[in-house]
Amino acid sequence: PVFDRSETSTGIAHIGVGGFHRSHQQAYMNELLARDFDAAKTWLYTGVGVMPNDAGMRDYLRGNDWSYPIVARDGADGGELRATVEEVVTIRDMLLAYEDPVVAIEALADPAIKIVSLTITEFGYRVPLHKGDFALIDNALNGILGTDAFDLDSIAEECALEEECKAPTTFGLICAAAALRFERGIKPFTLMSCDNLPENGEVCKKRMTSAGEELVCGGLCAASLDAFVVWIQTAVKYPSTMVDRITPATSWEDIATLPERCGIEDEWPVMCEPYKHWVIEDNFVDDERPAWETVGAVVVKDVIPHELMKVRLLNVTHSAMCYAGILAGLTHVHEAVTHGKLRAYLETLMRDEISATLARNPGMDPALIPTFDAYGESVLKRFENVAVKDQLDRIAMDGSEKFRVQGRGVVLEGLALGLEMKGFAMYVAAWATFLAREVAEGREVKDAGGQQVTAAFQKGGTGIEAFLDMVDIFGEL
Repeated sequence: PVFDRSETSTGIAHIGVGGFHRSHQQAYMNELLARDFDAAKTWLYTGVGVMPNDAGMRDYLRGNDWSYPIVARDGADGGELRATVEEVVTIRDMLLAYEDPVVAIEALADPAIKIVSLTITEFGYRVPLHKGDFALIDNALNGILGTDAFDLDSIAEECALEEECKAPTTFGLICAAAALRFERGIKPFTLMSCDNLPENGEVCKKRMTSAGEELVCGGLCAASLDAFVVWIQTAVKYPSTMVDRITPATSWEDIATLPERCGIEDEWPVMCEPYKHWVIEDNFVDDERPAWETVGAVVVKDVIPHELMKVRLLNVTHSAMCYAGILAGLTHVHEAVTHGKLRAYLETLMRDEISATLARNPGMDPALIPTFDAYGESVLKRFENVAVKDQLDRIAMDGSEKFRVQGRGVVLEGLALGLEMKGFAMYVAAWATFLAREVAEGREVKDAGGQQVTAAFQKGGTGIEAFLDMVDIFGEL
Protein backbone atom coordinates (compact mmCIF):
# COMPACT_ATOMS: atom_id res chain seq x y z
CA PRO A 1 0.00 0.00 0.00
CA VAL A 2 1.15 3.55 -0.77
CA PHE A 3 -0.79 4.96 2.17
CA ASP A 4 -0.89 4.56 5.93
CA ARG A 5 -3.43 1.87 6.77
CA SER A 6 -3.88 3.35 10.22
CA GLU A 7 -5.77 6.17 8.48
CA THR A 8 -8.39 3.73 7.11
CA SER A 9 -11.42 2.18 8.76
CA THR A 10 -14.18 -0.29 7.99
CA GLY A 11 -17.50 0.92 6.63
CA ILE A 12 -18.72 -2.30 5.00
CA ALA A 13 -18.92 -5.84 6.42
CA HIS A 14 -19.08 -8.53 3.77
CA ILE A 15 -20.32 -12.07 4.35
CA GLY A 16 -18.93 -14.60 1.89
CA VAL A 17 -15.37 -13.61 0.94
CA GLY A 18 -14.87 -15.84 -2.09
CA GLY A 19 -13.30 -15.44 -5.51
CA PHE A 20 -16.12 -13.42 -7.03
CA HIS A 21 -16.33 -10.93 -4.18
CA ARG A 22 -12.58 -10.42 -4.34
CA SER A 23 -12.62 -9.92 -8.12
CA HIS A 24 -15.64 -7.63 -8.18
CA GLN A 25 -16.68 -5.49 -5.19
CA GLN A 26 -13.15 -5.29 -3.83
CA ALA A 27 -11.85 -4.22 -7.25
CA TYR A 28 -14.25 -1.28 -7.33
CA MET A 29 -13.29 -0.23 -3.82
CA ASN A 30 -9.60 -0.59 -4.63
CA GLU A 31 -10.01 1.75 -7.61
CA LEU A 32 -11.99 4.19 -5.49
CA LEU A 33 -9.29 4.20 -2.82
CA ALA A 34 -6.63 4.92 -5.42
CA ARG A 35 -8.73 7.63 -7.05
CA ASP A 36 -9.84 9.50 -3.93
CA PHE A 37 -8.24 8.21 -0.74
CA ASP A 38 -9.91 10.73 1.57
CA ALA A 39 -13.38 9.89 0.26
CA ALA A 40 -12.83 6.12 0.38
CA LYS A 41 -10.70 5.62 3.48
CA THR A 42 -13.67 5.02 5.82
CA TRP A 43 -15.36 2.53 3.46
CA LEU A 44 -12.98 -0.42 3.57
CA TYR A 45 -14.18 -3.97 4.23
CA THR A 46 -14.23 -6.40 7.12
CA GLY A 47 -14.83 -9.92 5.86
CA VAL A 48 -17.09 -12.32 7.74
CA GLY A 49 -17.09 -16.08 7.30
CA VAL A 50 -19.91 -18.40 8.37
CA MET A 51 -18.72 -21.64 6.73
CA PRO A 52 -15.89 -23.87 8.03
CA ASN A 53 -13.94 -23.51 4.77
CA ASP A 54 -13.84 -19.73 5.27
CA ALA A 55 -10.95 -20.33 7.68
CA GLY A 56 -8.64 -20.96 4.72
CA MET A 57 -9.45 -17.57 3.22
CA ARG A 58 -9.06 -15.78 6.56
CA ASP A 59 -5.69 -17.43 7.18
CA TYR A 60 -4.47 -16.66 3.66
CA LEU A 61 -5.47 -12.99 3.82
CA ARG A 62 -4.04 -12.53 7.32
CA GLY A 63 -0.77 -14.10 6.24
CA ASN A 64 -0.74 -11.86 3.17
CA ASP A 65 -1.08 -8.66 5.23
CA TRP A 66 -4.72 -8.39 4.10
CA SER A 67 -3.82 -7.93 0.43
CA TYR A 68 -3.98 -10.11 -2.68
CA PRO A 69 -3.58 -9.83 -6.47
CA ILE A 70 -6.32 -9.81 -9.09
CA VAL A 71 -4.98 -11.32 -12.32
CA ALA A 72 -7.23 -10.30 -15.23
CA ARG A 73 -6.57 -12.51 -18.26
CA ASP A 74 -7.67 -12.03 -21.85
CA GLY A 75 -7.22 -13.65 -25.24
CA ALA A 76 -9.32 -15.65 -27.70
CA ASP A 77 -6.19 -17.11 -29.28
CA GLY A 78 -4.02 -19.38 -27.13
CA GLY A 79 -0.91 -17.81 -28.64
CA GLU A 80 -1.83 -14.23 -27.69
CA LEU A 81 -2.78 -14.22 -24.04
CA ARG A 82 -2.54 -11.07 -21.94
CA ALA A 83 -2.68 -10.53 -18.19
CA THR A 84 -2.75 -7.49 -15.91
CA VAL A 85 -2.16 -7.64 -12.17
CA GLU A 86 -3.85 -5.38 -9.61
CA GLU A 87 -2.82 -5.47 -5.95
CA VAL A 88 -5.93 -5.13 -3.78
CA VAL A 89 -5.61 -3.61 -0.28
CA THR A 90 -9.21 -2.86 0.71
CA ILE A 91 -9.89 -5.73 3.14
CA ARG A 92 -8.83 -4.67 6.64
CA ASP A 93 -9.58 -7.90 8.51
CA MET A 94 -11.80 -11.00 8.55
CA LEU A 95 -13.83 -12.66 11.29
CA LEU A 96 -15.17 -16.21 11.53
CA ALA A 97 -18.63 -16.17 13.07
CA TYR A 98 -18.41 -19.75 14.28
CA GLU A 99 -15.21 -19.05 16.24
CA ASP A 100 -16.89 -16.35 18.32
CA PRO A 101 -20.45 -15.40 17.34
CA VAL A 102 -20.56 -12.50 19.80
CA VAL A 103 -17.47 -10.84 18.30
CA ALA A 104 -18.97 -11.15 14.81
CA ILE A 105 -22.37 -9.82 15.92
CA GLU A 106 -20.76 -6.90 17.75
CA ALA A 107 -18.73 -6.09 14.63
CA LEU A 108 -21.86 -5.88 12.47
CA ALA A 109 -23.62 -3.87 15.18
CA ASP A 110 -20.86 -1.25 15.25
CA PRO A 111 -22.31 2.11 14.13
CA ALA A 112 -19.29 2.54 11.80
CA ILE A 113 -20.68 -0.31 9.67
CA LYS A 114 -23.07 1.36 7.25
CA ILE A 115 -23.47 -1.54 4.81
CA VAL A 116 -23.56 -5.32 5.20
CA SER A 117 -23.11 -6.99 1.80
CA LEU A 118 -23.51 -10.61 0.77
CA THR A 119 -22.24 -13.16 -1.73
CA ILE A 120 -23.61 -16.40 -0.30
CA THR A 121 -24.93 -18.12 -3.50
CA GLU A 122 -28.58 -18.67 -4.32
CA PHE A 123 -28.92 -21.48 -1.77
CA GLY A 124 -27.74 -19.28 1.10
CA TYR A 125 -31.04 -17.40 1.12
CA ARG A 126 -32.99 -20.57 1.84
CA VAL A 127 -31.15 -21.80 4.93
CA PRO A 128 -33.57 -21.68 7.89
CA LEU A 129 -32.72 -20.23 11.28
CA HIS A 130 -32.00 -22.73 14.05
CA LYS A 131 -32.38 -22.69 17.83
CA GLY A 132 -28.95 -21.18 18.31
CA ASP A 133 -29.89 -18.27 16.03
CA PHE A 134 -33.11 -17.73 17.99
CA ALA A 135 -31.18 -17.64 21.26
CA LEU A 136 -28.63 -15.12 19.96
CA ILE A 137 -31.36 -12.83 18.63
CA ASP A 138 -33.40 -13.15 21.84
CA ASN A 139 -30.36 -12.27 23.96
CA ALA A 140 -29.62 -9.30 21.69
CA LEU A 141 -33.16 -7.95 21.92
CA ASN A 142 -33.15 -8.33 25.72
CA GLY A 143 -29.83 -6.52 26.12
CA ILE A 144 -28.01 -9.62 27.39
CA LEU A 145 -25.71 -10.35 24.45
CA GLY A 146 -22.18 -9.14 25.14
CA THR A 147 -22.71 -8.78 28.90
CA ASP A 148 -21.51 -10.99 31.76
CA ALA A 149 -24.99 -12.53 31.89
CA PHE A 150 -24.59 -14.02 28.41
CA ASP A 151 -23.52 -17.69 28.27
CA LEU A 152 -23.01 -19.25 24.85
CA ASP A 153 -22.38 -22.71 26.31
CA SER A 154 -25.76 -22.75 28.01
CA ILE A 155 -27.37 -21.89 24.68
CA ALA A 156 -25.60 -24.82 23.06
CA GLU A 157 -26.89 -27.20 25.71
CA GLU A 158 -30.46 -26.32 24.77
CA CYS A 159 -29.90 -27.45 21.18
CA ALA A 160 -29.89 -30.92 19.77
CA LEU A 161 -26.60 -30.23 18.00
CA GLU A 162 -24.11 -28.27 20.06
CA GLU A 163 -21.89 -27.24 17.15
CA GLU A 164 -24.89 -26.04 15.15
CA CYS A 165 -25.84 -23.63 17.91
CA LYS A 166 -22.33 -22.25 18.16
CA ALA A 167 -22.27 -21.53 14.42
CA PRO A 168 -24.90 -18.93 13.48
CA THR A 169 -26.40 -19.06 10.00
CA THR A 170 -25.93 -16.06 7.73
CA PHE A 171 -29.33 -14.59 8.45
CA GLY A 172 -29.16 -15.59 12.10
CA LEU A 173 -25.99 -13.53 12.35
CA ILE A 174 -27.50 -10.58 10.46
CA CYS A 175 -30.72 -10.64 12.49
CA ALA A 176 -28.79 -10.80 15.77
CA ALA A 177 -26.65 -7.82 14.75
CA ALA A 178 -29.74 -5.91 13.64
CA ALA A 179 -31.43 -6.78 16.96
CA LEU A 180 -28.44 -5.48 18.88
CA ARG A 181 -28.52 -2.19 16.95
CA PHE A 182 -32.27 -1.94 17.54
CA GLU A 183 -31.91 -2.58 21.28
CA ARG A 184 -29.11 0.01 21.57
CA GLY A 185 -30.93 2.65 19.53
CA ILE A 186 -28.39 2.55 16.68
CA LYS A 187 -29.69 3.22 13.18
CA PRO A 188 -29.83 0.15 10.91
CA PHE A 189 -27.33 -0.87 8.26
CA THR A 190 -28.12 -1.26 4.59
CA LEU A 191 -28.25 -4.94 3.60
CA MET A 192 -26.98 -5.36 0.04
CA SER A 193 -27.04 -8.65 -1.85
CA CYS A 194 -24.40 -9.07 -4.56
CA ASP A 195 -25.55 -12.53 -5.65
CA ASN A 196 -26.85 -13.46 -9.10
CA LEU A 197 -30.51 -13.38 -8.15
CA PRO A 198 -33.29 -11.50 -9.95
CA GLU A 199 -34.45 -8.68 -7.66
CA ASN A 200 -31.86 -9.73 -5.09
CA GLY A 201 -32.71 -6.78 -2.84
CA GLU A 202 -36.31 -7.94 -2.61
CA VAL A 203 -35.10 -11.52 -2.01
CA CYS A 204 -32.99 -10.21 0.86
CA LYS A 205 -35.89 -8.27 2.33
CA LYS A 206 -38.22 -11.25 2.11
CA ARG A 207 -35.64 -13.45 3.81
CA MET A 208 -35.27 -10.96 6.66
CA THR A 209 -39.06 -10.62 6.92
CA SER A 210 -39.51 -14.40 7.00
CA ALA A 211 -36.77 -14.57 9.63
CA GLY A 212 -38.81 -12.14 11.71
CA GLU A 213 -41.85 -14.36 11.30
CA GLU A 214 -39.75 -17.37 12.36
CA LEU A 215 -38.82 -15.47 15.53
CA VAL A 216 -42.48 -14.85 16.36
CA CYS A 217 -43.40 -18.48 15.66
CA GLY A 218 -40.37 -19.61 17.67
CA GLY A 219 -41.85 -18.02 20.77
CA LEU A 220 -39.20 -15.42 21.53
CA CYS A 221 -40.15 -13.54 24.65
CA ALA A 222 -38.58 -10.13 24.05
CA ALA A 223 -41.16 -7.40 24.66
CA SER A 224 -39.76 -5.46 21.73
CA LEU A 225 -40.03 -8.33 19.22
CA ASP A 226 -43.00 -6.97 17.25
CA ALA A 227 -41.42 -3.52 17.01
CA PHE A 228 -38.15 -5.10 15.87
CA VAL A 229 -39.88 -7.07 13.10
CA VAL A 230 -41.48 -3.85 11.84
CA TRP A 231 -38.09 -2.11 12.06
CA ILE A 232 -36.31 -4.66 9.85
CA GLN A 233 -39.13 -4.33 7.32
CA THR A 234 -39.22 -0.54 7.21
CA ALA A 235 -35.96 0.95 8.52
CA VAL A 236 -33.39 -1.42 7.01
CA LYS A 237 -32.74 -0.74 3.31
CA TYR A 238 -32.32 -3.50 0.73
CA PRO A 239 -30.91 -2.21 -2.56
CA SER A 240 -30.88 -4.55 -5.54
CA THR A 241 -27.70 -4.96 -7.53
CA MET A 242 -26.58 -6.49 -10.81
CA VAL A 243 -23.05 -7.90 -10.67
CA ASP A 244 -20.91 -9.27 -13.46
CA ARG A 245 -17.36 -10.56 -13.75
CA ILE A 246 -16.47 -14.08 -14.84
CA THR A 247 -14.27 -15.48 -12.08
CA PRO A 248 -13.25 -19.15 -12.26
CA ALA A 249 -11.83 -20.97 -9.27
CA THR A 250 -8.07 -20.50 -8.92
CA SER A 251 -6.23 -23.68 -9.95
CA TRP A 252 -2.93 -25.09 -8.74
CA GLU A 253 -1.62 -24.48 -12.26
CA ASP A 254 -2.56 -20.79 -11.95
CA ILE A 255 -0.56 -20.53 -8.72
CA ALA A 256 2.42 -22.49 -10.03
CA THR A 257 2.75 -20.50 -13.27
CA LEU A 258 2.15 -17.07 -11.72
CA PRO A 259 5.88 -16.26 -11.20
CA GLU A 260 6.75 -17.05 -14.82
CA ARG A 261 3.72 -15.38 -16.41
CA CYS A 262 3.27 -12.36 -14.15
CA GLY A 263 6.48 -12.04 -12.17
CA ILE A 264 4.82 -12.45 -8.75
CA GLU A 265 4.23 -15.22 -6.23
CA ASP A 266 0.98 -15.67 -4.33
CA GLU A 267 -0.83 -18.58 -2.70
CA TRP A 268 -4.39 -17.59 -3.65
CA PRO A 269 -4.61 -15.01 -6.45
CA VAL A 270 -7.95 -14.18 -8.05
CA MET A 271 -8.07 -15.14 -11.72
CA CYS A 272 -10.75 -13.45 -13.82
CA GLU A 273 -11.63 -11.69 -17.04
CA PRO A 274 -10.85 -7.96 -17.51
CA TYR A 275 -14.53 -7.02 -17.91
CA LYS A 276 -16.57 -6.08 -14.86
CA HIS A 277 -19.93 -4.38 -14.44
CA TRP A 278 -22.02 -3.31 -11.45
CA VAL A 279 -25.45 -1.71 -11.40
CA ILE A 280 -26.68 -0.58 -7.98
CA GLU A 281 -30.10 0.61 -6.84
CA ASP A 282 -29.70 3.94 -5.03
CA ASN A 283 -31.50 2.84 -1.86
CA PHE A 284 -29.29 3.20 1.22
CA VAL A 285 -29.94 4.15 4.84
CA ASP A 286 -29.46 7.95 5.06
CA ASP A 287 -28.01 7.80 1.51
CA GLU A 288 -24.68 6.71 3.01
CA ARG A 289 -22.57 4.76 0.53
CA PRO A 290 -19.25 4.97 -1.32
CA ALA A 291 -19.18 6.95 -4.58
CA TRP A 292 -18.96 3.77 -6.67
CA GLU A 293 -20.19 5.60 -9.77
CA THR A 294 -16.89 7.51 -9.95
CA VAL A 295 -15.08 4.26 -10.80
CA GLY A 296 -17.49 2.83 -13.34
CA ALA A 297 -20.43 1.42 -11.38
CA VAL A 298 -23.88 2.51 -12.51
CA VAL A 299 -26.21 3.82 -9.79
CA VAL A 300 -29.88 3.84 -10.81
CA LYS A 301 -33.37 4.03 -9.34
CA ASP A 302 -34.43 0.68 -10.86
CA VAL A 303 -32.01 -2.23 -11.28
CA ILE A 304 -34.59 -4.81 -12.40
CA PRO A 305 -34.22 -4.31 -16.20
CA HIS A 306 -30.43 -4.60 -15.95
CA GLU A 307 -30.73 -7.66 -13.69
CA LEU A 308 -33.15 -9.40 -16.02
CA MET A 309 -31.00 -8.82 -19.08
CA LYS A 310 -27.77 -9.94 -17.47
CA VAL A 311 -29.05 -12.93 -15.48
CA ARG A 312 -31.01 -14.34 -18.39
CA LEU A 313 -28.67 -13.63 -21.30
CA LEU A 314 -25.48 -14.50 -19.41
CA ASN A 315 -26.18 -16.77 -16.43
CA VAL A 316 -29.00 -18.78 -18.00
CA THR A 317 -27.02 -19.14 -21.23
CA HIS A 318 -24.02 -20.29 -19.17
CA SER A 319 -26.10 -23.05 -17.58
CA ALA A 320 -27.75 -24.10 -20.84
CA MET A 321 -24.31 -24.44 -22.40
CA CYS A 322 -22.50 -26.33 -19.63
CA TYR A 323 -24.43 -29.62 -19.58
CA ALA A 324 -24.46 -30.02 -23.35
CA GLY A 325 -20.78 -29.13 -23.43
CA ILE A 326 -19.87 -31.67 -20.76
CA LEU A 327 -21.85 -34.38 -22.57
CA ALA A 328 -19.96 -33.49 -25.75
CA GLY A 329 -16.71 -34.26 -23.95
CA LEU A 330 -15.61 -30.63 -23.54
CA THR A 331 -13.93 -29.15 -20.45
CA HIS A 332 -13.81 -25.36 -20.81
CA VAL A 333 -16.35 -22.65 -21.58
CA HIS A 334 -14.33 -21.35 -24.52
CA GLU A 335 -14.40 -24.82 -26.10
CA ALA A 336 -18.18 -25.04 -25.77
CA VAL A 337 -18.96 -21.58 -27.12
CA THR A 338 -16.75 -22.10 -30.18
CA HIS A 339 -18.21 -25.56 -30.92
CA GLY A 340 -20.20 -25.16 -34.15
CA LYS A 341 -23.42 -26.87 -33.09
CA LEU A 342 -23.37 -25.51 -29.56
CA ARG A 343 -22.74 -21.95 -30.77
CA ALA A 344 -25.71 -22.16 -33.14
CA TYR A 345 -27.87 -23.57 -30.33
CA LEU A 346 -26.91 -20.79 -27.93
CA GLU A 347 -27.55 -18.06 -30.50
CA THR A 348 -31.00 -19.49 -31.23
CA LEU A 349 -31.81 -19.87 -27.53
CA MET A 350 -30.79 -16.30 -26.77
CA ARG A 351 -32.63 -14.79 -29.73
CA ASP A 352 -35.84 -16.83 -29.95
CA GLU A 353 -36.53 -17.62 -26.30
CA ILE A 354 -34.57 -15.49 -23.84
CA SER A 355 -34.71 -12.17 -25.73
CA ALA A 356 -38.27 -12.87 -26.89
CA THR A 357 -39.49 -13.27 -23.32
CA LEU A 358 -37.37 -10.38 -22.03
CA ALA A 359 -38.97 -8.01 -24.51
CA ARG A 360 -42.42 -8.87 -23.16
CA ASN A 361 -41.47 -8.91 -19.48
CA PRO A 362 -43.27 -6.09 -17.61
CA GLY A 363 -40.10 -5.28 -15.67
CA MET A 364 -38.06 -4.56 -18.79
CA ASP A 365 -37.09 -1.01 -19.77
CA PRO A 366 -38.16 -0.52 -23.43
CA ALA A 367 -34.98 1.49 -24.00
CA LEU A 368 -32.88 -1.64 -23.38
CA ILE A 369 -34.72 -3.90 -25.84
CA PRO A 370 -32.76 -2.73 -28.92
CA THR A 371 -29.51 -3.62 -27.10
CA PHE A 372 -30.35 -7.30 -26.56
CA ASP A 373 -28.61 -8.61 -29.70
CA ALA A 374 -25.41 -6.63 -29.14
CA TYR A 375 -25.31 -7.57 -25.46
CA GLY A 376 -25.89 -11.23 -26.26
CA GLU A 377 -23.08 -11.21 -28.80
CA SER A 378 -20.76 -9.55 -26.29
CA VAL A 379 -21.58 -12.29 -23.78
CA LEU A 380 -20.62 -15.01 -26.25
CA LYS A 381 -17.47 -13.09 -27.11
CA ARG A 382 -16.51 -13.01 -23.44
CA PHE A 383 -17.12 -16.76 -23.22
CA GLU A 384 -14.50 -17.19 -25.98
CA ASN A 385 -11.77 -15.89 -23.66
CA VAL A 386 -9.28 -18.78 -23.65
CA ALA A 387 -7.14 -17.16 -20.96
CA VAL A 388 -9.91 -17.30 -18.34
CA LYS A 389 -9.97 -21.10 -18.56
CA ASP A 390 -13.42 -21.26 -17.00
CA GLN A 391 -14.51 -24.87 -16.53
CA LEU A 392 -17.93 -26.25 -17.45
CA ASP A 393 -17.93 -28.31 -14.23
CA ARG A 394 -17.91 -25.05 -12.23
CA ILE A 395 -20.92 -23.73 -14.15
CA ALA A 396 -22.75 -27.03 -13.59
CA MET A 397 -22.55 -26.70 -9.80
CA ASP A 398 -25.82 -25.96 -7.94
CA GLY A 399 -27.83 -26.48 -11.10
CA SER A 400 -31.12 -26.97 -9.25
CA GLU A 401 -30.97 -23.60 -7.51
CA LYS A 402 -29.79 -21.85 -10.67
CA PHE A 403 -32.69 -23.20 -12.72
CA ARG A 404 -35.23 -22.48 -9.98
CA VAL A 405 -34.09 -18.88 -9.55
CA GLN A 406 -32.83 -17.97 -13.02
CA GLY A 407 -34.25 -20.30 -15.67
CA ARG A 408 -37.73 -21.26 -14.55
CA GLY A 409 -39.19 -17.80 -15.03
CA VAL A 410 -38.04 -17.71 -18.66
CA VAL A 411 -39.71 -21.06 -19.38
CA LEU A 412 -43.02 -20.16 -17.73
CA GLU A 413 -43.12 -16.75 -19.42
CA GLY A 414 -42.31 -18.29 -22.80
CA LEU A 415 -44.99 -20.95 -22.51
CA ALA A 416 -47.51 -18.29 -21.47
CA LEU A 417 -46.61 -16.38 -24.66
CA GLY A 418 -47.23 -19.49 -26.75
CA LEU A 419 -43.56 -20.12 -27.54
CA GLU A 420 -42.46 -23.76 -27.96
CA MET A 421 -39.33 -23.25 -25.81
CA LYS A 422 -37.48 -26.09 -27.54
CA GLY A 423 -34.15 -24.57 -26.57
CA PHE A 424 -35.01 -24.83 -22.89
CA ALA A 425 -36.28 -28.37 -23.45
CA MET A 426 -32.79 -29.12 -24.76
CA TYR A 427 -31.27 -27.42 -21.68
CA VAL A 428 -33.35 -29.54 -19.28
CA ALA A 429 -32.80 -32.74 -21.30
CA ALA A 430 -29.03 -32.22 -21.23
CA TRP A 431 -29.14 -31.48 -17.49
CA ALA A 432 -31.19 -34.64 -16.81
CA THR A 433 -28.85 -36.74 -18.95
CA PHE A 434 -25.86 -35.30 -17.10
CA LEU A 435 -27.42 -36.14 -13.73
CA ALA A 436 -28.32 -39.68 -14.82
CA ARG A 437 -24.76 -40.24 -16.05
CA GLU A 438 -23.23 -38.94 -12.81
CA VAL A 439 -25.46 -41.25 -10.76
CA ALA A 440 -24.73 -44.25 -12.98
CA GLU A 441 -20.98 -43.67 -12.69
CA GLY A 442 -21.09 -43.13 -8.94
CA ARG A 443 -19.97 -39.51 -8.91
CA GLU A 444 -21.23 -36.92 -6.45
CA VAL A 445 -23.32 -34.16 -7.97
CA LYS A 446 -22.08 -30.81 -6.66
CA ASP A 447 -25.44 -29.27 -5.91
CA ALA A 448 -26.92 -28.15 -2.60
CA GLY A 449 -30.10 -29.87 -3.80
CA GLY A 450 -28.20 -32.83 -5.20
CA GLN A 451 -30.08 -35.48 -3.24
CA GLN A 452 -33.40 -34.15 -4.53
CA VAL A 453 -32.45 -33.79 -8.20
CA THR A 454 -30.67 -37.13 -8.44
CA ALA A 455 -33.41 -39.17 -6.68
CA ALA A 456 -35.25 -39.71 -9.95
CA PHE A 457 -32.18 -41.41 -11.43
CA GLN A 458 -31.25 -43.54 -8.43
CA LYS A 459 -32.23 -47.19 -8.14
CA GLY A 460 -36.01 -47.32 -7.86
CA GLY A 461 -36.45 -43.85 -9.37
CA THR A 462 -38.79 -43.31 -12.31
CA GLY A 463 -36.46 -41.16 -14.37
CA ILE A 464 -37.30 -38.04 -16.32
CA GLU A 465 -40.98 -38.03 -15.34
CA ALA A 466 -40.15 -37.82 -11.64
CA PHE A 467 -37.43 -35.26 -12.40
CA LEU A 468 -39.87 -32.94 -14.18
CA ASP A 469 -42.46 -33.40 -11.42
CA MET A 470 -40.29 -31.43 -8.96
CA VAL A 471 -42.57 -28.40 -8.68
CA ASP A 472 -40.16 -26.62 -6.35
CA ILE A 473 -37.66 -26.45 -9.22
CA PHE A 474 -39.75 -26.45 -12.39
CA GLY A 475 -43.01 -24.93 -11.22
CA GLU A 476 -46.26 -25.95 -12.90
CA LEU A 477 -45.07 -26.70 -16.43
